[in-house]
Formats: sequence, structure tokens, C-alpha cells
Amino acid sequence: MRLDQSPRWRAAAGYTAALVTGGCVGVTWVVQKVVLNEGTLGPAALNWLNMIGLCLMVWPAYLTRFRGRAFGRGQPYAWLAVFALIASSIFYLRNVGVMLTGPTTSAVVTRSEIAFVFLLSYLVLRQPVRALGWLGTVTLLAGALWTAGLGSAELTCSTLGIAALVGSALGVALNALIIKAYFSRLPNELVILASGTVQVMLFSLVVPATGGLPEAHEALRQPPLLGLVGLGSVFIFGQLFFYYYAMKRAPMWAVRILALTGVPAATLLDHYLLQARVTSAQLEGLVAALVGAALVILSGRQDAESGDTVVAVRPAASKEAGSDGR
Repeated sequence: MRLDQSPRWRAAAGYTAALVTGGCVGVTWVVQKVVLNEGTLGPAALNWLNMIGLCLMVWPAYLTRFRGRAFGRGQPYAWLAVFALIASSIFYLRNVGVMLTGPTTSAVVTRSEIAFVFLLSYLVLRQPVRALGWLGTVTLLAGALWTAGLGSAELTCSTLGIAALVGSALGVALNALIIKAYFSRLPNELVILASGTVQVMLFSLVVPATGGLPEAHEALRQPPLLGLVGLGSVFIFGQLFFYYYAMKRAPMWAVRILALTGVPAATLLDHYLLQARVTSAQLEGLVAALVGAALVILSGRQDAESGDTVVAVRPAASKEAGSDGR
């Protein structure tokens, strides 16, 4: 058996990629925070420029890899379009929720994605979670929320804001399911391009309509700021690439849980790069998150050893994805 066909090896590679995803998420949050703190760009204009930078990086590499063939036969383009539209709505709803509630409330409510992911994993993918996996999930989630400041700040209640955040969380879970069901044989770059290209098109309408063009023009006149925006695009690419890689090799619930390591990663980077104060409670949350991540990985290792890890969903889904995108 080839190494990359071993369930144990594939699971290990998937969990490693999920942890790298969390690290990229943490770096991205810090970079975006620095850019937004400059006061030149708003969230919509920043996302627009990030996606433009992402497409400028990935399109040439993709066309070179596939010798100029952007659209091969047999690919699930309808699902790619749905996936990209959901990704755009996730960004919009999340920002609405943050605006109407606050960062602490958002950190708590958006974790409702875990309930949706677990539900879809069980009902659709038939991937039950072991007791050790539940223990790791609870520990990691508690650590991530504690590191984010839960317990040290008031929660802000807004029916519309909470509804937007829950909608964003549901979108995350639905896109995760689409990846598992229809993208198992697609090159990661194609999925990234679908999401990035659609977001560029949508925000090319949204940014001018909301008065964000002057923000983008001002950013173009500031090379250091534009460099930070480009750095954000690089880490967004890393985040997405390793996330899709992990989703093809590890259970959906485990990948989403391990991605929460981005919260403590961002806290550490805040401290070492931005000199932000780290409280003892945040350090305790960091330790809990790391312990939870270890338990999730251990649970997944047991699944791999027993042959329970599911990396391809349905034969019909793989057939629809086609094979010329490998």
C-alpha cells in the first residue's frame, strides 16, 4: 500500500494541515487587525483587496499547472458557485454580527458552527464522534472561548446581530459539507479560485455602492499598508489551501475543531508582535485549547486505526467531481 493511501497516514496529514490552518487563521487575524487599526480601509474594501491579491497569486499558478486549461470537463461548477456565494455571505453576516453585538459575543455565537458541523457529520456523512473526541471538543472550545475573553467582558444581546452570526456559522458548516461531498477530487487551487473570483466580482459592486472606493485608492498610495494587505492575502491562501487539504483527509468535525487553534495563535501573536497584554486566564485558555487539540487528534488516530475515518463521501459525489482536475 502506498503511504498516501494509508488511512493512518492520511489522517495524520489531515490533522497536521488542520493545525497549520489554525496557525494561518491566527496570523491573518493579527494582520487584518493591524490594517483595520490604521483607519484607512473598512472591512468590505479590505476583503475586496485581499481577494484581488489572492486571485493575482493563484490564477497564474493554476493556469501554469494545468497548461492554460481553466475549466476542465466534469467539474461540479454549480456547486463551486454555490460554495463561493455562501463564502461571500459568511463574510457579510459575520461583519454585521460583530457590528451589532461585539467581539466577545461574536466569538461565542459563531462557535455555534460546531453544533451544525456535528449534526451534519452525523446525519449526512454518518461520522459518529467518539467519547474522546467529544472531550477534546469541549476542552478545545472552552479554551478558545476563554482565550477570546469570555468571562472578562459583557455579552451584547441583539436579536438581529445574533441571527446574523448564527447564519454565518451555518454557512461555514454547509460549505464544509459541500467540500466533503463534492470537492474530494478537485485541486485545492480551483476551490480557492472559485471563492476568490466570485468574491472579487461581488465586492466590486458592493465597495463602490457603499462608498469604499476612496478607501481602496488611498491604500494604493501607501506601499507599507498595501504590503500588509498583500501579506494578508498570502496567509488567507495558506489558510484555505491547508483547510481544503485537511478536509479531504480527516473528519469534517475534527478539522473544524482544530481550526479553533487560531484563537490562541492570534493571542500569542498579539502578545509577541503587538505587545498586547496576556492575562493569566488567557494562558489557562491556551493550555486548555492545546490539550483539547491533542485529545481530538488522539480520537482521530483511533478512528484511523479502526478504519472508521471517512475521507470520501459518496460514489456519486466523486463521479460528479471528475478526474481531470487531479
